[in-house]
Amino acid sequence: MISCFRNGASRLYPTIAGCIFLALAIVTFVQPEILHYYDINLDQPSARTAMRAMIGGGEIGIALTLLFGGHIQLSQQQRSLIAAIIFISVGLSRLGGVWIEGLDFLTTQPLREVAIELVLGGAGLWAASNWKASEGRN
Repeated sequence: MISCFRNGASRLYPTIAGCIFLALAIVTFVQPEILHYYDINLDQPSARTAMRAMIGGGEIGIALTLLFGGHIQLSQQQRSLIAAIIFISVGLSRLGGVWIEGLDFLTTQPLREVAIELVLGGAGLWAASNWKASEGRN
């Protein structure tokens, strides 16, 4: 029973992570002003275009890799590891940014975001380590 759950969760992780990245990409691409949440001023069309390309486009690329990477011979394990590395890198970068800026970490919103990113990254590492390579690709 536990083995079945573990294998099922490991198989679903790249799809779930891909959907998260795709949702973030679509929102950022369609409405880059959402970054006002971080006090990023996007008053100029060139700034909105840059955010659409760098954040929206980057997340679309990640999402497509995670969702359809099996068609280019990336295994579930490899896609889980890719997502884990990205989530952990973003979380640790956010944590580093908080430290550099000297923000009171425990009373600001980055704590919540770091926690989510590190949990998602940890889940990806777990999924990658629980994947049985003998079960094939996709």
